[in-house]
Amino acid sequence: MSERVIGAPARSLLPILPVRYFVLLCDLLESWGIRSADVLAAANIDAVQFNQPHVNITTQQGDTLVREAERVTGRMDLGFELGRLVKPNSHDTLGYAMISSPTCDHMFRLVSRYYRLITPMFAMSYRRERDTAELSFRPVMAMSRESMRFYQEVIATTTYLHIKSLLQCHPARCAIYLSMQEPAHVARYKELAPAAVHFGAASMPGVTITLDAEQLDVPLTMADQRARNLAEERCRELLQNVREQSSLKEWVSMILNEAEDCQPKLDDLAAILNITTRTLDRYLRSEGTTFRVLSTQIRNARACVMLDEGRLSISQIAYRLGYTDVANFSHAFRTGNNCSPTAFQARK
Repeated sequence: MSERVIGAPARSLLPILPVRYFVLLCDLLESWGIRSADVLAAANIDAVQFNQPHVNITTQQGDTLVREAERVTGRMDLGFELGRLVKPNSHDTLGYAMISSPTCDHMFRLVSRYYRLITPMFAMSYRRERDTAELSFRPVMAMSRESMRFYQEVIATTTYLHIKSLLQCHPARCAIYLSMQEPAHVARYKELAPAAVHFGAASMPGVTITLDAEQLDVPLTMADQRARNLAEERCRELLQNVREQSSLKEWVSMILNEAEDCQPKLDDLAAILNITTRTLDRYLRSEGTTFRVLSTQIRNARACVMLDEGRLSISQIAYRLGYTDVANFSHAFRTGNNCSPTAFQARK
């Protein structure tokens, strides 16, 4: 079935998002007595088309919709609220493949292959070891810090509650790590107990969830091989129609800006995208830049901002930017600014 994008040209190549999750958000607003049509209008989304099946919106429209919803409600916990509303069957065909999986291990492997059907803005990876398993969700598109916060909360809450629902219990020794800082509504995360939730817990932006490996092979009650095979075949067809992401230059810039206490390398970012370093380098060059140029520019710009703010010492800034010592930071800063960090701070 062909994709329709509300408010975009018929052959638009803008990154797109399925509306099904935003429909849940609008239903929530309506339940609070807020006209969702007004929120949609602010994002240039036609309310009639919005409620039709197999419709998409652009990532920009999604960002505007969320910002407007936060503005009219005065609430910053909408990501958490939406995460509570999303059920496995909310994911359309992929959701049916999920709930008909024989075990969580099979389901995680399935979802990691088709996660772009849920959102093209993040990639999911799944790693299982002898005693533990790890789910990682990393952004693969550029987005604002506000959108990053919103989507992290949706992903963390949704994923944990999916696991809990499918296992019909609280996952033992489950931990959730978010790169975002602790929000004002942190008390809400007690609703995910007994999961341990950690904020500001990752150097790279995204969400990581760990759980006991022993739970991964527990038989799921709705396992159905025939239904799963049919749903997975449909997922393969749908994945071929998912459009590629937008500017990689913007995405790399976002990752470098959000990194804390580390300096991501080219191969780190290529691994997130599941491409080779040569391919990522070629894409960046086609956009008129290189990873080295971006890394140097962004690191220097962040250093200048932090020095201007004056809240951190020079050594704290150096380590926050991923330098191994202050001397290396001072040398790099002097090269880019023709003065030392101390002189830069004293120039006012």
